[in-house]
Amino acid sequence: MPSDSDPRTDTTVVAAPTPVSAERILEAAHRLGLRYFVDDEGDVGIPWRCVVVHVIFQDSRAVQLRGTWHRIADTEHLAPLRSLVEDWNATRIGPKAFLTVGDGGIVRLHGEITYPLDAGMTDAQIDDFVFTGCRLIVALVREAEEAFPDPLRGSLEP
Repeated sequence: MPSDSDPRTDTTVVAAPTPVSAERILEAAHRLGLRYFVDDEGDVGIPWRCVVVHVIFQDSRAVQLRGTWHRIADTEHLAPLRSLVEDWNATRIGPKAFLTVGDGGIVRLHGEITYPLDAGMTDAQIDDFVFTGCRLIVALVREAEEAFPDPLRGSLEP
């Protein structure tokens, strides 16, 4: 039986990956309906309730989504926070969770996802990376919020 369609016109055009830029990340955030901002240095930030996810380019090698929990802790809470990070990293594929200890004993929780840029990305891949990466970082922060509902400041000044 003859086909009504011409196989020469029924081909699917596959988008080719192209280099990723801050402009393409902004376009993805816009397509996804996400709020975003661009700071004085041209870096993109995507705010959520308990975290702001920053887009960080590591030269042309990789793009990274990094979120820092909006709350701070003192070093008295380092051990339970470390347990949360170790459990998270052992039981989930992402984001990578880690702690930093700054001046004055301020402990911060971070989550990050990195994607290599050698091959570029299609618009659909950028959309997936931004949306999924942000959601995973938010999931980490929500787990921290549930584990530590009380202030963690200890002796730190507000």
